[in-house]
Amino acid sequence: MLARRNLMFATTAMMLASLSGPELAWSAGDVNLSLMIWDPAQKAGVQKAVDAFQGANPGIKVDLIQVPPDQYYTKLDASLGAGEGPDVMWQSSKASYYVDGGALEPLNDYIKKDKLSLDDYNKKIVDLYNFGGKQYGIPKDMDAWTFIYNASVFKKLGVEAPKPEWTWDDMVRIAKEVKAKQGQSDVPLYYNYSFNNGVSSLVHALGGKVIDNNKGTMSSAAGTKALEMIKALQDDGLILKVASSSDFNPVTSLISGKLAMAEIPSWNLSLLSKADQPEGTFQVIRMPSVNGSWTTDTNGLVYVMNVNSKQKDDAWKLIRFLTSEQGAVLHAEGGAGLPANSSKIALRAFVKANDKLGGLEQALSVTMDQSYLRTTTQFPKVIPGNAKISSTLMGPFYAGTVSAADTAKKIDDALNEALR
Repeated sequence: MLARRNLMFATTAMMLASLSGPELAWSAGDVNLSLMIWDPAQKAGVQKAVDAFQGANPGIKVDLIQVPPDQYYTKLDASLGAGEGPDVMWQSSKASYYVDGGALEPLNDYIKKDKLSLDDYNKKIVDLYNFGGKQYGIPKDMDAWTFIYNASVFKKLGVEAPKPEWTWDDMVRIAKEVKAKQGQSDVPLYYNYSFNNGVSSLVHALGGKVIDNNKGTMSSAAGTKALEMIKALQDDGLILKVASSSDFNPVTSLISGKLAMAEIPSWNLSLLSKADQPEGTFQVIRMPSVNGSWTTDTNGLVYVMNVNSKQKDDAWKLIRFLTSEQGAVLHAEGGAGLPANSSKIALRAFVKANDKLGGLEQALSVTMDQSYLRTTTQFPKVIPGNAKISSTLMGPFYAGTVSAADTAKKIDDALNEALR
C-alpha cells in the first residue's frame, strides 16, 4: 500500500510550486476549513450551502476553492502528497485509488456518533463509496439522463412533439419528420454515441451488460444490437457523423434552435434553464424506451474528508451539513447538481431552480430508479480501457470499416485486459 501511495502522490518541485499561489492557500485562524470542488456551474449552490453552515457555526470559516476540472486531480494529488490539501473535498469514481493510498478518512465513527442514516441517500451512490465495510463518502449528487426538445422548433416545423411515454421507434420516426423539414445546416437529434454512456446504457436497456462476472460481455446480442442501433442513427443522417461531432455542443445548439431534441445529463440542465429563452421553450421527457426499458447510467459525487485534516470534527460538521436535507436543498437551488439525498423536498428544490424546463419533475421521477452504475464508475480499473476503446475502436466502427460484431469483440478484449 505504501508503494502505491508513493506512486499515486509522487510530486515534483514543479508541481508543488504550482500550488504556491493564492488559489490553494489555506486560511489561517482559530477554525478554518478548506473545501475543494471542481465544477464552476455548481459553485453558486455549494457557496450557498457553505454560507448557511457558517451562519449556523459562527466560529468556523470555510474557504471554498473551485479548481478547473482538468486541473483538479493533479493539484489534489500534489497537495495530498505533501501531507496537506483541503480538509473536505469532492470525490468521484476515482475514490478507490485514494482509499488504497490512505488519503481519505473513514467516516464510520462519525456516522455512528451522529446516528446518521445512510438510507436517506441513493443506495447505489452510498455503496459506491464503501470499501471493506468502511464508508468514506457521504453522497452529494447523482447523475440522470433525460431528453430535451425545443418546443419552438417543433411548432415552427409543424412536427408533433415527443410524448412522455415515447419509444425508440418513436424517436427515429420523429427525427426523420424533423429532418425532412429542417434546413440543411440544422440537426434533428443528438444521442450520446460514446461507449461509456450512450452505447453501454443502450446495452443495459436491451437487457444486457457490458461487464459480467468481471469479464467483458459486449459480444452478446444486446451488445451488438446497441452498436448497430446508434450507428443507424448516424447512417440515416439523424445525428451528425460521429467523426465530425467532437466540437458539437448539444446544449448551445438546443438554445440556438439548430438542434431539435437531445439527450442531456442532469448537470447540464441548469444551462438550459438559465438560457435567454421563454419559459416552456425546453421540454423534458424520459429517455425513449427499448422493449419497455429506458435504463441509463449514473454516477454520483460525495464529500470526503482528508486524512491529513487537523480539524476532523469540524470537517465532519461541514460534511454532515452539506449533505443534510437543508444542505441538499441549498445545493439544489444552484440548479446544477441533482441531489443524492432522497428527500422529496430536495428534489423539488432542484425542479424549482430549473422551473423553466417543462416536465422536469415527471421525467426525473421515472428516470432515477431506472439507472445502473456507469461502467467506469462500478469498475474503475477499466478507465484506461475505456480510453483505448474511445480513441481506437469506436472511430473505425462509426466510419463503417469494422463491423459491430468485430467491434464488440475488440471492446471485450480491451475490457478484459484492463480487468486483469
